[in-house]
Amino acid sequence: MTIRVLKYLVLLAFVLLIVAISSFWFYGPSFREKDVVLELGGPTQVKSGEEVVYKLKYDNQTRSTLHNLKFTFSYPEGSTLLVDGQVTENYTEKFELEELMPGVKGEKEFKAFLIGERGDIKVAKIEVEFSAGSLTSTFEKSVTLSATIVSTPIDLTLVASPNIISGGLVDYILDYRNGSDEDAVDLMVEFNYPDGLRFSNFSPSPGSGNNTWLIKSLKKGSGGRISVSGVLTGNEGDHKIVSVKLKRKIGGDYVDYQTASADTVISNPLLGLEVSANNSSDYSASLGERLNYVLKYSNNYSESIINLNLTLKLEGDMFDLSSIDTRGGLFDESSRTITWNSSVILAFYNLPSNANGQVNFSVNLKSSFPSNLPGSSQDRFVKVSAKLGTFNVPPGVDGNEVSISASNITKIGTQPTFNQYFNYDENNKAFRIYWQLTNPGNEFQNVKVMAKLPADMEWVGETQTTENQVSSSFDSGTSEISWNLAKLPYGTGVVTPKYEASFIVKAKADAPTVILENSRFFGQDSFTKQEIIINRGNLNQN
Repeated sequence: MTIRVLKYLVLLAFVLLIVAISSFWFYGPSFREKDVVLELGGPTQVKSGEEVVYKLKYDNQTRSTLHNLKFTFSYPEGSTLLVDGQVTENYTEKFELEELMPGVKGEKEFKAFLIGERGDIKVAKIEVEFSAGSLTSTFEKSVTLSATIVSTPIDLTLVASPNIISGGLVDYILDYRNGSDEDAVDLMVEFNYPDGLRFSNFSPSPGSGNNTWLIKSLKKGSGGRISVSGVLTGNEGDHKIVSVKLKRKIGGDYVDYQTASADTVISNPLLGLEVSANNSSDYSASLGERLNYVLKYSNNYSESIINLNLTLKLEGDMFDLSSIDTRGGLFDESSRTITWNSSVILAFYNLPSNANGQVNFSVNLKSSFPSNLPGSSQDRFVKVSAKLGTFNVPPGVDGNEVSISASNITKIGTQPTFNQYFNYDENNKAFRIYWQLTNPGNEFQNVKVMAKLPADMEWVGETQTTENQVSSSFDSGTSEISWNLAKLPYGTGVVTPKYEASFIVKAKADAPTVILENSRFFGQDSFTKQEIIINRGNLNQN
């Protein structure tokens, strides 16, 4: 074979390869399902009650015309929609396209208000069904997008009597607070009560009926309380759930903004069980404090009850489990449960009629709250839930178990830190005094720092504060210096800069001993409602 012939053969092979590739490209399959592009965009983290915009993008990147496209968008569960200015809870929206030519793309937006509690995951979904070219098959594609509710602009805390005997008095207490950075207006609180409730008292009175309260304005950092009392009846073991919806007015309608719920169990009256912390059923504790729990039990039945077991579960991230003292109870750290049985409490083997007793245990609270980062715990309380019961049911008693449950919630407050110091200007015999505030715990409201200027000192002024804070002021009639703040937020000086105010005072004579007298901090814990006073005393030159 000559070299010239070999060259021709190589050239021929190359031409055939080009023809094969071209044939595949021009005459190969004109439709591939993966080239039908479907995308769903939107936020992955939202606030409860926030309006969310989902953006659908579709694109025909095939070489076939798509026919009879049927789109179905499913809003996340619990969404609230506005259609032509009217509130609706229709969780699906559909639209159709007769055809989508090759290379053609499009977009469509869907809007909804997402409602839920912190940590809830809300899933939106888009589905499309279509046919392609002359193919007889029907194709389907779908895409989902998840969004996590990371905060609730208005904090709701709904508390219900944990358990009562049928016909007993039940209390519902709703605390609400605007934790956002702006005032809220035109709000409505709506209660949904359980069956078997007969009302006895409201505070304040509802605006209409017995379940709605209107809140015209709720300033940032402020809050309020709604209390409802009544008699609740039901069968033993019934769970009576009360729920609350906070709504805000948009257009002419009130749209769901946030929800909360609580549960009351109709208890078996044969046994009695009460739980207290530091001798209180509604104790407010401090960081690092030791909680001494007492569980009081009794047999209210006319006969002995045998083989009782008492279990208690610790709930919340603020317990220091390494410090727990169960007084003989068996502690399972994995389930955070303490168990006392007849091997520990001899009376549980055979508890006579009308007998009673108590069980004690103690545990420390952690000395600091977790970081204020998304996803970290924001609990400002701890809870213990106890159950006393036996499967040895006395004769004549229905059911396969005799039991009673009780719980205790302890709110956690922390005192802010109030410090004062000065810089001395020897030339002018002047003192610039600094007041600094930090707050590692719950937000404080109605905060005031005060001190009295001694007679041998005079006010100069030249006040300074951290950004956007009110300056300190001087009352010449009382010689009092004051610094008033609407609130002292959680994390001040820990995750955000300290609050600081400074001012200048001057000595009337040489070497004053006392620069300020009786410096004090006043404020109210917005969660526990405790009034706090921190007394720093006199500020001396030495």
